Amino acid sequence: MTYGADGTPPGSDPSGRDPRHGLGNPPRNYPAMGMEPPPGGQGGPPPGATVPPPGYPQAGPPVPGNPQPGSPQSGAEQRPRSRAPWFLVGALVLALASGLVGGLVGAGIAGRDGTSAQPTQFSGQLPSVSDPEEEAPRGSVQWAAERVLPSVVKIDVDTAASSGSGSGVILSSDGVILTNNHVVAGSDGSVEVAFNDGSAAQGRVIAGDAQFDIAVVQVEGRTDLTPVEIGSSSALSVGQPVVAIGSPLGLSSTVTTGIVSALNRPVYAGGETAEETSVIDAIQTDAAINPGNSGGALVNLNGELVGVNTAIATLGRAGMGQGGSIGLGFSIPIDQAKRVAEELLATGEVRKATLGVLVDMRDPERGALVTEVVPDGAAEQAGIPPGAVVVGLDDRPIATATALIAAVRSQVPGDVVEISWIPPGGGALQRAQVELREG
Repeated sequence: MTYGADGTPPGSDPSGRDPRHGLGNPPRNYPAMGMEPPPGGQGGPPPGATVPPPGYPQAGPPVPGNPQPGSPQSGAEQRPRSRAPWFLVGALVLALASGLVGGLVGAGIAGRDGTSAQPTQFSGQLPSVSDPEEEAPRGSVQWAAERVLPSVVKIDVDTAASSGSGSGVILSSDGVILTNNHVVAGSDGSVEVAFNDGSAAQGRVIAGDAQFDIAVVQVEGRTDLTPVEIGSSSALSVGQPVVAIGSPLGLSSTVTTGIVSALNRPVYAGGETAEETSVIDAIQTDAAINPGNSGGALVNLNGELVGVNTAIATLGRAGMGQGGSIGLGFSIPIDQAKRVAEELLATGEVRKATLGVLVDMRDPERGALVTEVVPDGAAEQAGIPPGAVVVGLDDRPIATATALIAAVRSQVPGDVVEISWIPPGGGALQRAQVELREG
C-alpha cells in the first residue's frame, strides 16, 4: 500500500497525477444522535439503566503508520465530537449529589475511630476565605482560563440525518471563528454558535480543508466578540503546562489542564472518505480532551492560543466500546492552523507541500520506504531514488511513513528541507537539500 508524501488523495491533484495515497477509507463512526440505546442482555446494562446514546465516537482508524483496513485495532486516534443528551447531564449531576449525601450520612454515623460521632459546637465564626474580587495571579490556570473563555464557542450542527456539536475559537471581533473541518463537514453550510455569555447566533461555513482538518466560520450580526490572543506553537516545550477549553459532550465552557506530553507526534485521523483523512503533525497533551472538544482551544498559561484540539486516542476496538479521554489528546499546532485559516479566508483553498514520492504505509523498515519517485518532482531533482528509506527531515528523525507524511505536510511549498535517507540495499547515510513543490 502506498501513499503520496504530499498527503493528496487520488484524483485531487490538478496535474492529473494519481498519488495513490493508500490511506483507505476508515470510518469515522459518528452515528446519528437521538437513536434508541441498545437493549440490555448478556454483557449489557440492566433494564432501566441510563445508556449513553450512539454518536459517541467508537474506535478510530488503523494505527498510525500501519493501517490495515477492515482489521480492528486498539489505540487508534479519532476525532472527538458529539452532543451530550439531557439525561447524560442529569446523570452527572445525580452522581455529584449522591456523593454529597453519602458523605453527610457517614459523618453522622461514626467518628474516625469507629465510635459514635459527637456534634461539633459552632464557635460563631466562619473560616475566612479569599476576597472573591481578588484577581487570579497572572500565569495561573485560573488566570489563563478567565482570559480565554470569552473567546471559545460551542458549535451545533443539525441535519436531517444527525446532529452533533463541537467547539471553536474566535479570531476577530466581527465573528470569524476557527474550528475543525470535521466539526462542520456534515452541515449544509449553516451552523449555530453559542457564546460564553449565553448568547447565540447563526454562522455560515466560509471554507474548510479536510486534510488539514481546519475550517473557518463567519457569525452573522456580531461585532462585539472577544478574539483570542494567538501564540506560537514553535515555542512549546515538552512538560510545559497547557489548558484545554471547549464543549466536551456538549458541556460548554469546560476547562481542563495538563502538560505538553510530546511534540511533532504524527497522528492519523480517519474520515468518512479518503479525502477527509488527516495526517497531523500534532501536539500531544494529557489535558483531558473528549468528544465535543474538537475545534476548541489549547492555550499556554499566558492565555495564548497554541493549538486546536482535534483528536483523541482510545482503548476501544473498532465498533466496540466508547471513546473518551485516556490522557492522550492531540492538537493541531497553531502555526500551521493559522496559516491554513488565512489561506482559506483569502482564497478558499490551501497550498500543500509535496516531496514527490510514494511511500509504503506498511513500514517494513524503520523509516519511510520510497516505492516510487514522481518524474520531475522535488525528490527526483534531489537524487532520491526508488527503494530509498527516508530516516530524517531536517533535525527530525523519521521512523514511519506516517511520520514523513506529517512532517512534509507541516511545511509550506517552497520550503527547503534536508532529507536523510539510506540507499536501496543499504549503505552510507545520504543527505540532500530538497525544495518542496506545491501539489
